[in-house]
Amino acid sequence: MRKLILPAALVGIGAAWFACSGGSQPSTQNVAPTHEAVAPDVDYGQTWAVKLADESTWSHLQTPGWITFVTKRNLHDAAEQLGGKAARPHAEAATMFRQAALLSANAAIETYAKTPQDTDPVGASHLLAVAWALHGDLDKARAASAKLDGVEDVTSTWHAPWKAWLAGDAKWPPGLSALPIELPPVEQGNWPIVADAPHYSMPVQGAGDHAQDMGDPGSLVALALWHDAMARKLAEPAMVELYTARYRLPVEGPVSGTGELTEEFLYASDFLTPQDAAFMADVMGEKGAGAVAAHEGTSLLAKLAAASRVDGKVDSDRAVDVATALRQGILDGSAAKTNGETRQHHRWFADMARVGLLRNLALLAEVEGDRETGGKLRILARDSSLDHTSDASALIALGAWDAGNRYPTRAQEIIHRHATYYPSLEAARYGLDVLALRVSRERVETPGM
Repeated sequence: MRKLILPAALVGIGAAWFACSGGSQPSTQNVAPTHEAVAPDVDYGQTWAVKLADESTWSHLQTPGWITFVTKRNLHDAAEQLGGKAARPHAEAATMFRQAALLSANAAIETYAKTPQDTDPVGASHLLAVAWALHGDLDKARAASAKLDGVEDVTSTWHAPWKAWLAGDAKWPPGLSALPIELPPVEQGNWPIVADAPHYSMPVQGAGDHAQDMGDPGSLVALALWHDAMARKLAEPAMVELYTARYRLPVEGPVSGTGELTEEFLYASDFLTPQDAAFMADVMGEKGAGAVAAHEGTSLLAKLAAASRVDGKVDSDRAVDVATALRQGILDGSAAKTNGETRQHHRWFADMARVGLLRNLALLAEVEGDRETGGKLRILARDSSLDHTSDASALIALGAWDAGNRYPTRAQEIIHRHATYYPSLEAARYGLDVLALRVSRERVETPGM
Protein backbone atom coordinates (compact mmCIF):
# COMPACT_ATOMS: atom_id res chain seq x y z
CA MET A 1 0.00 0.00 0.00
CA ARG A 2 1.39 3.37 -0.96
CA LYS A 3 2.28 5.53 2.02
CA LEU A 4 0.37 8.79 2.33
CA ILE A 5 2.83 11.59 3.08
CA LEU A 6 1.38 14.40 5.15
CA PRO A 7 2.86 17.39 6.97
CA ALA A 8 4.45 16.53 10.30
CA ALA A 9 1.89 16.47 13.09
CA LEU A 10 2.27 18.12 16.44
CA VAL A 11 3.18 15.39 18.93
CA GLY A 12 4.02 17.24 22.14
CA ILE A 13 1.93 16.16 25.11
CA GLY A 14 0.40 18.60 27.57
CA ALA A 15 -1.57 21.81 27.65
CA ALA A 16 1.14 23.71 25.80
CA TRP A 17 0.11 22.14 22.50
CA PHE A 18 -2.82 24.53 22.36
CA ALA A 19 -0.51 27.51 22.04
CA CYS A 20 0.10 27.07 18.31
CA SER A 21 -2.78 26.72 15.89
CA GLY A 22 -0.75 26.52 12.70
CA GLY A 23 -3.88 27.48 10.77
CA SER A 24 -4.52 30.17 8.27
CA GLN A 25 -6.88 33.02 9.03
CA PRO A 26 -10.51 32.54 8.02
CA SER A 27 -11.90 34.39 5.05
CA THR A 28 -13.49 37.72 5.81
CA GLN A 29 -16.04 37.19 3.06
CA ASN A 30 -19.62 36.28 3.98
CA VAL A 31 -19.04 37.02 7.67
CA ALA A 32 -22.23 38.21 9.32
CA PRO A 33 -22.27 41.54 11.13
CA THR A 34 -21.76 41.49 14.88
CA HIS A 35 -24.98 41.12 16.86
CA GLU A 36 -25.65 41.57 20.53
CA ALA A 37 -25.23 38.15 22.12
CA VAL A 38 -28.43 36.52 23.31
CA ALA A 39 -27.94 34.22 26.27
CA PRO A 40 -30.50 31.39 26.36
CA ASP A 41 -31.37 30.06 29.80
CA VAL A 42 -29.21 26.93 29.62
CA ASP A 43 -26.46 25.31 31.65
CA TYR A 44 -23.22 25.49 29.68
CA GLY A 45 -21.49 23.54 32.42
CA GLN A 46 -22.91 20.32 30.99
CA THR A 47 -20.89 20.66 27.77
CA TRP A 48 -17.83 18.50 27.20
CA ALA A 49 -15.86 21.73 26.73
CA VAL A 50 -16.50 22.99 30.26
CA LYS A 51 -16.19 19.55 31.82
CA LEU A 52 -12.69 19.32 30.33
CA ALA A 53 -11.68 22.86 31.28
CA ASP A 54 -9.21 21.68 33.91
CA GLU A 55 -6.29 19.86 32.30
CA SER A 56 -6.38 17.20 35.03
CA THR A 57 -9.76 16.00 33.72
CA TRP A 58 -8.50 15.17 30.25
CA SER A 59 -4.92 13.98 30.63
CA HIS A 60 -6.00 10.68 29.07
CA LEU A 61 -6.81 12.61 25.89
CA GLN A 62 -3.41 14.32 25.68
CA THR A 63 -1.88 11.64 23.46
CA PRO A 64 -0.19 12.04 20.06
CA GLY A 65 -3.20 10.61 18.25
CA TRP A 66 -5.73 12.93 19.85
CA ILE A 67 -3.38 15.90 19.57
CA THR A 68 -3.04 15.28 15.83
CA PHE A 69 -6.78 14.84 15.48
CA VAL A 70 -7.74 18.01 17.35
CA THR A 71 -5.02 20.43 16.25
CA LYS A 72 -4.79 19.41 12.60
CA ARG A 73 -7.96 17.38 11.99
CA ASN A 74 -5.61 15.00 10.20
CA LEU A 75 -7.67 11.81 10.02
CA HIS A 76 -4.99 9.61 8.45
CA ASP A 77 -2.20 10.40 10.92
CA ALA A 78 -4.60 10.37 13.86
CA ALA A 79 -5.84 6.92 12.89
CA GLU A 80 -2.29 5.67 12.56
CA GLN A 81 -1.35 7.02 16.00
CA LEU A 82 -4.53 5.96 17.78
CA GLY A 83 -4.28 2.36 16.56
CA GLY A 84 -7.01 0.25 18.12
CA LYS A 85 -8.75 3.41 19.40
CA ALA A 86 -9.10 4.95 15.94
CA ALA A 87 -12.85 4.45 15.46
CA ARG A 88 -13.47 8.21 15.46
CA PRO A 89 -11.11 9.20 12.60
CA HIS A 90 -12.32 6.25 10.52
CA ALA A 91 -15.94 7.22 11.14
CA GLU A 92 -15.16 10.77 10.02
CA ALA A 93 -13.31 9.50 6.95
CA ALA A 94 -16.43 7.51 6.08
CA THR A 95 -18.61 10.63 6.17
CA MET A 96 -15.97 12.62 4.29
CA PHE A 97 -16.00 10.17 1.39
CA ARG A 98 -19.80 9.90 1.55
CA GLN A 99 -20.08 13.64 1.05
CA ALA A 100 -17.47 13.60 -1.71
CA ALA A 101 -19.54 10.95 -3.51
CA LEU A 102 -22.66 13.08 -3.04
CA LEU A 103 -20.79 16.10 -4.39
CA SER A 104 -19.84 14.09 -7.47
CA ALA A 105 -23.45 12.90 -7.81
CA ASN A 106 -24.83 16.43 -7.60
CA ALA A 107 -22.38 17.63 -10.24
CA ALA A 108 -23.46 14.80 -12.58
CA ILE A 109 -27.15 15.54 -12.10
CA GLU A 110 -26.69 19.27 -12.69
CA THR A 111 -24.59 18.62 -15.79
CA TYR A 112 -26.14 15.64 -17.51
CA ALA A 113 -29.72 15.50 -16.16
CA LYS A 114 -30.72 19.13 -15.75
CA THR A 115 -28.79 20.55 -18.72
CA PRO A 116 -28.24 17.62 -21.11
CA GLN A 117 -26.63 18.13 -24.51
CA ASP A 118 -26.60 15.94 -27.62
CA THR A 119 -22.84 15.62 -27.35
CA ASP A 120 -22.88 14.21 -23.81
CA PRO A 121 -20.78 11.03 -23.53
CA VAL A 122 -22.53 7.67 -23.46
CA GLY A 123 -20.90 7.13 -20.07
CA ALA A 124 -22.97 9.98 -18.63
CA SER A 125 -25.74 7.40 -18.18
CA HIS A 126 -23.49 5.48 -15.79
CA LEU A 127 -22.72 8.63 -13.81
CA LEU A 128 -26.43 9.45 -13.59
CA ALA A 129 -27.33 5.91 -12.55
CA VAL A 130 -24.90 6.14 -9.63
CA ALA A 131 -25.96 9.71 -8.83
CA TRP A 132 -29.66 8.91 -8.67
CA ALA A 133 -28.90 5.77 -6.69
CA LEU A 134 -27.02 7.77 -4.05
CA HIS A 135 -29.99 10.12 -3.83
CA GLY A 136 -32.26 7.15 -3.28
CA ASP A 137 -34.22 7.65 -6.52
CA LEU A 138 -33.90 4.07 -7.73
CA ASP A 139 -36.43 4.42 -10.56
CA LYS A 140 -34.33 7.12 -12.21
CA ALA A 141 -31.16 5.14 -11.46
CA ARG A 142 -32.55 2.05 -13.19
CA ALA A 143 -33.74 4.12 -16.15
CA ALA A 144 -30.26 5.60 -16.59
CA SER A 145 -28.66 2.18 -16.21
CA ALA A 146 -30.97 0.69 -18.84
CA LYS A 147 -29.52 3.06 -21.44
CA LEU A 148 -26.27 1.11 -21.18
CA ASP A 149 -27.85 -2.28 -21.93
CA GLY A 150 -25.79 -3.97 -24.63
CA VAL A 151 -23.44 -1.00 -24.85
CA GLU A 152 -19.66 -1.33 -24.56
CA ASP A 153 -18.25 1.82 -23.04
CA VAL A 154 -15.24 2.93 -21.02
CA THR A 155 -17.54 2.98 -17.99
CA SER A 156 -18.79 -0.60 -18.43
CA THR A 157 -16.47 -2.17 -15.86
CA TRP A 158 -17.27 0.53 -13.34
CA HIS A 159 -20.99 0.21 -14.00
CA ALA A 160 -21.27 -3.57 -13.74
CA PRO A 161 -21.60 -3.85 -9.93
CA TRP A 162 -24.10 -1.00 -9.84
CA LYS A 163 -26.15 -2.59 -12.60
CA ALA A 164 -26.22 -5.88 -10.71
CA TRP A 165 -27.24 -4.10 -7.50
CA LEU A 166 -30.02 -2.16 -9.23
CA ALA A 167 -31.28 -5.34 -10.86
CA GLY A 168 -31.63 -6.97 -7.44
CA ASP A 169 -33.28 -5.65 -4.30
CA ALA A 170 -30.99 -2.57 -4.25
CA LYS A 171 -30.57 -2.87 -0.50
CA TRP A 172 -27.75 -0.72 0.79
CA PRO A 173 -24.83 -1.19 0.65
CA PRO A 174 -24.04 -2.38 -2.86
CA GLY A 175 -21.33 -4.95 -3.42
CA LEU A 176 -18.53 -2.98 -5.04
CA SER A 177 -15.72 -5.52 -4.83
CA ALA A 178 -15.77 -5.88 -8.62
CA LEU A 179 -14.79 -2.25 -9.18
CA PRO A 180 -11.39 -1.94 -10.92
CA ILE A 181 -9.66 -0.66 -7.77
CA GLU A 182 -7.71 -2.41 -5.06
CA LEU A 183 -8.51 -1.82 -1.42
CA PRO A 184 -6.60 -3.38 1.47
CA PRO A 185 -8.29 -5.67 3.99
CA VAL A 186 -10.41 -3.91 6.60
CA GLU A 187 -7.78 -4.24 9.28
CA GLN A 188 -6.19 -1.92 11.82
CA GLY A 189 -3.26 0.01 10.38
CA ASN A 190 -4.56 0.10 6.81
CA TRP A 191 -5.68 3.27 5.06
CA PRO A 192 -6.79 2.76 1.44
CA ILE A 193 -5.75 5.22 -1.24
CA VAL A 194 -7.31 5.35 -4.71
CA ALA A 195 -5.28 8.08 -6.34
CA ASP A 196 -5.24 7.06 -10.01
CA ALA A 197 -7.86 9.55 -11.23
CA PRO A 198 -8.90 10.21 -13.90
CA HIS A 199 -10.24 6.69 -14.03
CA TYR A 200 -11.25 6.93 -17.69
CA SER A 201 -11.88 9.36 -20.54
CA MET A 202 -15.42 9.45 -21.95
CA PRO A 203 -15.61 10.15 -25.71
CA VAL A 204 -17.77 13.18 -26.46
CA GLN A 205 -20.36 12.27 -29.10
CA GLY A 206 -19.90 13.92 -32.46
CA ALA A 207 -16.65 15.59 -31.44
CA GLY A 208 -14.03 13.40 -33.05
CA ASP A 209 -11.28 12.44 -30.66
CA HIS A 210 -12.41 14.81 -27.92
CA ALA A 211 -13.03 13.10 -24.58
CA GLN A 212 -13.84 14.11 -21.01
CA ASP A 213 -11.62 12.84 -18.21
CA MET A 214 -13.63 11.55 -15.28
CA GLY A 215 -13.12 10.31 -11.75
CA ASP A 216 -15.64 7.62 -10.92
CA PRO A 217 -17.92 8.27 -7.90
CA GLY A 218 -17.96 4.55 -7.19
CA SER A 219 -14.40 4.81 -5.88
CA LEU A 220 -15.56 7.35 -3.30
CA VAL A 221 -18.47 5.17 -2.24
CA ALA A 222 -16.15 2.17 -1.89
CA LEU A 223 -13.82 4.20 0.32
CA ALA A 224 -16.72 5.39 2.46
CA LEU A 225 -17.88 1.80 2.95
CA TRP A 226 -14.34 0.67 3.81
CA HIS A 227 -13.86 3.30 6.52
CA ASP A 228 -17.37 2.71 7.86
CA ALA A 229 -16.57 -1.00 8.20
CA MET A 230 -13.28 -0.18 9.91
CA ALA A 231 -14.98 2.16 12.40
CA ARG A 232 -17.55 -0.55 13.19
CA LYS A 233 -14.75 -2.99 13.93
CA LEU A 234 -13.25 -0.59 16.46
CA ALA A 235 -16.44 0.65 18.13
CA GLU A 236 -20.06 -0.36 18.58
CA PRO A 237 -21.83 -0.14 15.19
CA ALA A 238 -24.77 1.70 16.76
CA MET A 239 -22.37 4.35 18.10
CA VAL A 240 -20.82 4.82 14.66
CA GLU A 241 -24.27 5.16 13.07
CA LEU A 242 -25.39 7.68 15.66
CA TYR A 243 -22.27 9.80 15.23
CA THR A 244 -22.36 9.78 11.42
CA ALA A 245 -26.14 10.25 11.04
CA ARG A 246 -25.85 13.89 9.88
CA TYR A 247 -23.79 13.11 6.80
CA ARG A 248 -25.17 9.82 5.54
CA LEU A 249 -26.17 9.42 1.92
CA PRO A 250 -29.90 9.85 1.22
CA VAL A 251 -30.14 6.24 -0.02
CA GLU A 252 -28.95 4.92 3.34
CA GLY A 253 -32.06 6.03 5.18
CA PRO A 254 -32.37 7.53 8.66
CA VAL A 255 -30.75 6.46 11.92
CA SER A 256 -32.76 5.96 15.09
CA GLY A 257 -32.45 8.97 17.37
CA THR A 258 -31.66 7.00 20.50
CA GLY A 259 -28.52 6.50 22.55
CA GLU A 260 -25.76 8.71 23.91
CA LEU A 261 -22.30 9.39 22.57
CA THR A 262 -19.29 8.03 24.39
CA GLU A 263 -16.42 10.37 25.22
CA GLU A 264 -14.49 9.03 22.23
CA PHE A 265 -17.11 10.42 19.86
CA LEU A 266 -18.13 13.50 21.85
CA TYR A 267 -14.73 15.07 22.51
CA ALA A 268 -13.90 17.96 20.15
CA SER A 269 -16.99 17.20 18.08
CA ASP A 270 -19.84 19.35 16.74
CA PHE A 271 -21.98 18.07 19.61
CA LEU A 272 -22.09 19.58 23.10
CA THR A 273 -23.52 16.80 25.27
CA PRO A 274 -23.90 13.02 24.82
CA GLN A 275 -27.61 13.41 23.95
CA ASP A 276 -27.09 15.82 21.05
CA ALA A 277 -26.28 13.21 18.40
CA ALA A 278 -29.64 11.51 18.95
CA PHE A 279 -31.33 14.87 18.43
CA MET A 280 -29.55 15.48 15.13
CA ALA A 281 -30.23 11.90 14.00
CA ASP A 282 -33.93 12.63 14.42
CA VAL A 283 -33.57 15.99 12.65
CA MET A 284 -32.14 14.15 9.65
CA GLY A 285 -34.64 11.32 10.06
CA GLU A 286 -38.39 10.92 10.29
CA LYS A 287 -39.01 13.57 12.98
CA GLY A 288 -37.34 16.30 10.95
CA ALA A 289 -37.95 19.76 12.39
CA GLY A 290 -40.20 18.19 15.03
CA ALA A 291 -37.08 16.77 16.69
CA VAL A 292 -36.50 20.13 18.40
CA ALA A 293 -39.58 19.79 20.57
CA ALA A 294 -39.00 16.06 21.02
CA HIS A 295 -35.45 16.50 22.37
CA GLU A 296 -35.58 19.93 24.00
CA GLY A 297 -35.85 18.35 27.43
CA THR A 298 -32.74 16.18 27.03
CA SER A 299 -30.44 17.76 24.44
CA LEU A 300 -28.62 21.06 24.99
CA LEU A 301 -28.25 21.39 21.23
CA ALA A 302 -32.03 21.10 20.86
CA LYS A 303 -32.51 23.85 23.47
CA LEU A 304 -30.13 26.13 21.59
CA ALA A 305 -31.92 25.29 18.34
CA ALA A 306 -35.21 26.37 19.89
CA ALA A 307 -33.58 29.61 21.06
CA SER A 308 -32.31 30.20 17.49
CA ARG A 309 -35.79 30.17 16.00
CA VAL A 310 -38.00 33.05 15.02
CA ASP A 311 -41.60 32.18 14.17
CA GLY A 312 -40.83 28.49 14.38
CA LYS A 313 -37.80 28.44 12.06
CA VAL A 314 -34.08 28.99 12.47
CA ASP A 315 -33.18 32.63 11.89
CA SER A 316 -29.60 33.26 10.75
CA ASP A 317 -29.09 36.43 12.82
CA ARG A 318 -30.58 34.82 15.90
CA ALA A 319 -28.42 31.74 15.33
CA VAL A 320 -25.30 33.89 15.31
CA ASP A 321 -26.42 35.51 18.58
CA VAL A 322 -26.99 32.13 20.23
CA ALA A 323 -23.66 30.80 18.96
CA THR A 324 -21.91 33.89 20.33
CA ALA A 325 -23.56 33.37 23.70
CA LEU A 326 -22.57 29.71 23.67
CA ARG A 327 -18.92 30.55 23.10
CA GLN A 328 -18.92 33.13 25.90
CA GLY A 329 -20.81 30.82 28.24
CA ILE A 330 -18.23 28.10 27.73
CA LEU A 331 -15.37 30.55 28.30
CA ASP A 332 -16.96 31.78 31.53
CA GLY A 333 -17.75 28.28 32.76
CA SER A 334 -14.25 27.07 31.92
CA ALA A 335 -12.54 29.98 33.67
CA ALA A 336 -14.61 29.29 36.77
CA LYS A 337 -13.00 25.85 36.93
CA THR A 338 -9.46 27.21 36.69
CA ASN A 339 -9.46 29.93 39.34
CA GLY A 340 -10.82 32.56 36.98
CA GLU A 341 -8.07 32.07 34.42
CA THR A 342 -8.98 31.71 30.74
CA ARG A 343 -6.55 29.32 29.11
CA GLN A 344 -5.76 28.73 25.47
CA HIS A 345 -7.57 25.42 25.29
CA HIS A 346 -10.69 27.09 26.72
CA ARG A 347 -10.75 29.32 23.64
CA TRP A 348 -10.17 26.41 21.31
CA PHE A 349 -12.94 24.35 22.86
CA ALA A 350 -15.31 27.34 22.80
CA ASP A 351 -14.50 27.92 19.12
CA MET A 352 -15.32 24.28 18.35
CA ALA A 353 -18.66 24.55 20.13
CA ARG A 354 -19.62 27.74 18.30
CA VAL A 355 -18.77 26.44 14.84
CA GLY A 356 -20.37 23.08 15.57
CA LEU A 357 -23.61 24.78 16.57
CA LEU A 358 -23.67 26.76 13.32
CA ARG A 359 -23.18 23.56 11.29
CA ASN A 360 -26.00 21.79 13.07
CA LEU A 361 -28.35 24.75 12.80
CA ALA A 362 -27.59 24.91 9.06
CA LEU A 363 -28.80 21.33 8.67
CA LEU A 364 -31.90 22.03 10.76
CA ALA A 365 -32.73 25.12 8.70
CA GLU A 366 -32.58 23.10 5.50
CA VAL A 367 -34.81 20.40 6.99
CA GLU A 368 -37.24 23.20 7.84
CA GLY A 369 -37.25 24.08 4.14
CA ASP A 370 -35.09 27.20 4.30
CA ARG A 371 -32.09 26.49 2.06
CA GLU A 372 -31.02 30.13 2.08
CA THR A 373 -30.61 30.25 5.87
CA GLY A 374 -28.97 26.84 5.79
CA GLY A 375 -26.53 28.08 3.19
CA LYS A 376 -25.71 31.22 5.17
CA LEU A 377 -24.92 29.19 8.27
CA ARG A 378 -22.85 26.65 6.33
CA ILE A 379 -20.77 29.49 4.92
CA LEU A 380 -20.41 31.22 8.28
CA ALA A 381 -19.13 27.96 9.74
CA ARG A 382 -16.76 27.54 6.78
CA ASP A 383 -15.36 31.03 7.29
CA SER A 384 -14.55 30.15 10.90
CA SER A 385 -12.82 26.89 10.01
CA LEU A 386 -9.25 27.06 11.25
CA ASP A 387 -7.34 23.84 11.80
CA HIS A 388 -8.92 23.10 15.17
CA THR A 389 -12.45 24.00 14.03
CA SER A 390 -12.18 22.45 10.60
CA ASP A 391 -14.18 19.39 9.63
CA ALA A 392 -13.66 17.72 6.26
CA SER A 393 -17.14 16.20 6.18
CA ALA A 394 -18.87 19.53 6.85
CA LEU A 395 -16.72 21.41 4.34
CA ILE A 396 -17.18 18.84 1.59
CA ALA A 397 -20.90 18.77 2.42
CA LEU A 398 -20.86 22.51 1.69
CA GLY A 399 -19.22 21.65 -1.63
CA ALA A 400 -21.99 19.14 -2.34
CA TRP A 401 -24.56 21.82 -1.50
CA ASP A 402 -22.79 24.21 -3.86
CA ALA A 403 -22.69 21.66 -6.68
CA GLY A 404 -26.42 21.08 -6.24
CA ASN A 405 -26.88 24.82 -6.70
CA ARG A 406 -24.77 24.89 -9.87
CA TYR A 407 -21.93 26.73 -8.14
CA PRO A 408 -18.80 24.62 -8.66
CA THR A 409 -16.10 27.21 -7.85
CA ARG A 410 -16.04 26.96 -4.06
CA ALA A 411 -16.54 23.19 -4.27
CA GLN A 412 -13.45 22.94 -6.49
CA GLU A 413 -11.46 24.91 -3.92
CA ILE A 414 -12.65 22.67 -1.09
CA ILE A 415 -11.74 19.47 -2.92
CA HIS A 416 -8.36 20.87 -3.97
CA ARG A 417 -7.56 21.75 -0.37
CA HIS A 418 -8.50 18.37 1.06
CA ALA A 419 -7.05 16.29 -1.78
CA THR A 420 -3.64 17.46 -0.59
CA TYR A 421 -4.17 15.29 2.47
CA TYR A 422 -6.52 12.69 0.99
CA PRO A 423 -5.57 12.19 -2.69
CA SER A 424 -8.49 9.80 -3.25
CA LEU A 425 -10.77 12.86 -3.19
CA GLU A 426 -9.39 13.87 -6.61
CA ALA A 427 -12.10 11.65 -8.11
CA ALA A 428 -14.68 14.28 -7.16
CA ARG A 429 -12.88 17.09 -8.95
CA TYR A 430 -13.51 15.86 -12.50
CA GLY A 431 -17.29 16.07 -12.28
CA LEU A 432 -16.96 19.58 -10.89
CA ASP A 433 -14.70 20.57 -13.76
CA VAL A 434 -17.27 19.42 -16.32
CA LEU A 435 -20.03 21.24 -14.45
CA ALA A 436 -17.89 24.40 -14.30
CA LEU A 437 -17.36 24.25 -18.06
CA ARG A 438 -21.08 23.87 -18.70
CA VAL A 439 -22.01 26.69 -16.33
CA SER A 440 -19.44 29.00 -17.92
CA ARG A 441 -20.81 28.28 -21.39
CA GLU A 442 -24.33 29.03 -20.18
CA ARG A 443 -23.18 32.42 -18.97
CA VAL A 444 -21.52 33.22 -22.29
CA GLU A 445 -24.50 32.08 -24.34
CA THR A 446 -27.18 33.77 -22.23
CA PRO A 447 -27.86 37.40 -23.27
CA GLY A 448 -27.26 39.90 -20.50
CA MET A 449 -24.98 37.59 -18.51
